Amino acid sequence: MPIDFGGTICTTISATANRKLKEFLNISTGGEIITHPLMDVVLPLEEIARYYQTDCRTVRMKAPITGDEEDNRGKVGFTAISLADKPGGHELFDEYGTTWKKAHGYDYAPVKFPLKNATISELKAYKNFPDPYNKGRIKGMREEAKYLHENTDYAILADIMCGGPFEQSLFLRGYSDFLMDLLTNQAFAETLLQKITEIDIGMWDSQLSQVGDYVDIVCQGDDLGMQTGLQISPDLYRKFVKPCHKKLYSFIRSKTNAKIWMHSCGSIPEIIPDLIEVGVDIINPVQTGARGMELKRLKKEFGKDVTFWGGGIDVQMLPFLTPGKIREHIKEALNIMAPGGGYIFAATHNILPETSGENTNAVFMAAKEFAAF
Repeated sequence: MPIDFGGTICTTISATANRKLKEFLNISTGGEIITHPLMDVVLPLEEIARYYQTDCRTVRMKAPITGDEEDNRGKVGFTAISLADKPGGHELFDEYGTTWKKAHGYDYAPVKFPLKNATISELKAYKNFPDPYNKGRIKGMREEAKYLHENTDYAILADIMCGGPFEQSLFLRGYSDFLMDLLTNQAFAETLLQKITEIDIGMWDSQLSQVGDYVDIVCQGDDLGMQTGLQISPDLYRKFVKPCHKKLYSFIRSKTNAKIWMHSCGSIPEIIPDLIEVGVDIINPVQTGARGMELKRLKKEFGKDVTFWGGGIDVQMLPFLTPGKIREHIKEALNIMAPGGGYIFAATHNILPETSGENTNAVFMAAKEFAAF
């Protein structure tokens, strides 16, 4: 059974929990790569990845070069400034012009939306969209992927580097406004979804032109679920979002033989058949605490058609369990998911800051123990 810890920005660990894990393991080495500063998550050290016998390594786009900037971003994979020292309430803009605000002392949430009051004409004239072909994004990627391909037997992942059509529309328009658009301003909603799909295709075109022949899995996210169900009805998904997913995944398929991995948090069982239909090979996460995402059900209904990546332990429960209970949870999950294959071990999402080093260690020691299930 393969194990993932750090392979993507959604299957890794918060900087705070990472510090606790290193203290527990008595590791003083530093220099972790920040893989997503707004979520305050890092890539675990290689010595930790080897200790837990993880099976994935990743190539990542880097930040774009702006103006005359020609800085050497040095480390392998995407590197970014740390936002850990910023106070609560700190704000910053992303490439699309959305304002994000630091909350709870750790990560950020979108609070100001550049297209909130825009008309469809203003949307079409909006200039603050990212350039997928900025040369800084792909700097060194081919060399990194080639090295991993030729010198290791890990599964090589191309990590998430752009928001999916649905979630990016929420970030640009605002949650309530875009959800209303899908019902009352459908021409605007469709135009925005198509624009983001075009940008996402450009991002994958840029990346896969460098690494498409070296990677095994390409990772794209588009959060569609909540704890209790989909954010929109299945009918609205099929009318507006599914065509975007089909277009995006068909393009990716034309550029690489890699498997297509899709991340969506929350409760999504109603549309898993749709995701399979548009080309998704792997679904992440298995958010077991969400409605309808019970492991037995998913394995029985969809286990022959799609691979599940995650669900080995619920990160929302993890801070409150004993190491013994963690081991029991993981053993139970693997008794369901591992037989017959089609399962990769990971937590339901990133290890949360509240999680002790002892508990994080218990997760991956149990995974390692049961890997030869």
